Amino acid sequence: MDLVTTSLLKAFKSEQAFPTDISDPELFEHFANYCVTSQTYGDELDLTAIHTGGADDLGLDGVVPIVNGTLVTDVNEVDDLADINKHIEAELIFCQSKTGTHFDGAEISAFFDGVKELLSDNPSRPRNSTLTQSEILIRKIYTHSAIFKKGNPLVRLYYVTTGKWQDDSKLTAIIAGNKVELEELNIFGEILFIAVDAREVQRYYNRANNRFSKSINFTGKITLPALPEVQESYLGYLPISEYLKLITDDSGNIVRGLFYDNVRDYQGENPVNREISVTLNSPESALFVLLNNGVTVVAEALSKTGDQFTIEDYQVVNGCQTSYVLYNNQSIIAADLSIPIKLIVSKDASVKNQVIKATNRQTQVKTEELTALTDFQKGLEDYYSAHSGETKLYYERRSQQYRTTPGIEKIRIVSISSQIRSFASMYLELPHQAGRYYGTLLKRVESQIFIEGHPSIAYYASALALYRLESFLRRKVIDNNFRPFKYHLLALLRIQVAGQDMPSMQSNKFIRYCEKIVDVIVDENVCLKHYQKAVQALDSVLDGDYERDKAKDVNLLSLASVELSKQ
Repeated sequence: MDLVTTSLLKAFKSEQAFPTDISDPELFEHFANYCVTSQTYGDELDLTAIHTGGADDLGLDGVVPIVNGTLVTDVNEVDDLADINKHIEAELIFCQSKTGTHFDGAEISAFFDGVKELLSDNPSRPRNSTLTQSEILIRKIYTHSAIFKKGNPLVRLYYVTTGKWQDDSKLTAIIAGNKVELEELNIFGEILFIAVDAREVQRYYNRANNRFSKSINFTGKITLPALPEVQESYLGYLPISEYLKLITDDSGNIVRGLFYDNVRDYQGENPVNREISVTLNSPESALFVLLNNGVTVVAEALSKTGDQFTIEDYQVVNGCQTSYVLYNNQSIIAADLSIPIKLIVSKDASVKNQVIKATNRQTQVKTEELTALTDFQKGLEDYYSAHSGETKLYYERRSQQYRTTPGIEKIRIVSISSQIRSFASMYLELPHQAGRYYGTLLKRVESQIFIEGHPSIAYYASALALYRLESFLRRKVIDNNFRPFKYHLLALLRIQVAGQDMPSMQSNKFIRYCEKIVDVIVDENVCLKHYQKAVQALDSVLDGDYERDKAKDVNLLSLASVELSKQ
């Protein structure tokens, strides 16, 4: 392996907090999965969920199902997205990686064979449990084929080595023949084979870790007057082609993370969004620039040459619904359609909060939703920032907020979706619903989470508990059979340490209740002993059945709690 790739692999190992004894081939598999998936998917990435390498892996080191821009790891997420969006747009990524320095025709053919075998109606080879889950997820996607928006799923096959790709005619012929065989299955849309050599994987990794930026041609604008804590601001309009550049990645997929500061997720085909779609499909589409309130973009940095604007670290803080409808209807939108846009460049968080509140009050948004993703979130971020040392976590109030911050272990970063899952599992006793699409879970608990008066320590405690557990699982101190049940273990840890009955979440007693939990988690050895007791209780109930579907059992937590009380 060359010196550059070796150095990047070392940095990746540290960032992802992999155990020191992980083998080089396994580490490279994770590295390759991260690099290729990050080219399409820009949100938080659970590398353990997509890694399929090992015994009985069918020659597949990574399987990544993406539905409507979301990397799905549970069948409930697929159903939730189909229900919310009323359509399915799927992409399947398969990865095979080799630390060798050449591309081997037999191994490439075996890679294609693995994909065919995974989805065969008459499988002839054994596959590991992770691949079995991948197959279940993919087959769940196909149950919604009636609402496939752009036909059958797009497939990307990445073959990664540390050698050099030279378009060898024998290899290209092997690839072409295998692609034909996949096409004859009649279950895929476009099939892309991407050979990734050492130089390309280095480029992928660097791109994945750089600040998110896009360049647009912004001719229709006026410069607004100087404002406090605002470096620059503009009002104007963008042609649809330029606006789509802002909200899509290099593969043409919508970047969901751009809308994390929105107070609502995409609402699917609700009446307002259907009305926008109707307008886009009618003669009135030319009036869209007048009929639509437009979008508001807040960026941290801007560089420009004439009308060429390069925007860095930005969020669409108002216009999530408009953006998704434009994206979903881009094939029928007239090229001369224009979108009203407000562009604000500011590093001040309070300015962003004021903009979010002001622009979203014009629509039907609940007051508590505004609070949840503005004031409360900022206070939570400040609480996390106040910690230091071994229990330091980073609350990512904005998507990819810590993308370019050096020296941060990725498992220490707490996204909003991760915070929702850990809090709902630990305190609301909903671990069986943690596998749902996070937007659906938030709707389920929106009146019980991110509430003014809730102490920040409760949120921190649940995230810290998840961090500790993830660390134990990665180091295999706790068996990976329990990974599907990690949210149950959070709740069992709380019950074991602080007791089943919780005080009111807006009381001083609850603060002390949470302090007990944090005190245990801070001491790694003590925390491990408590988790091991929780694992023992859970194992008694599971009785050797570790299938992921068991984690959806609404009674599992209560049964495990009873077992815990017997210890």
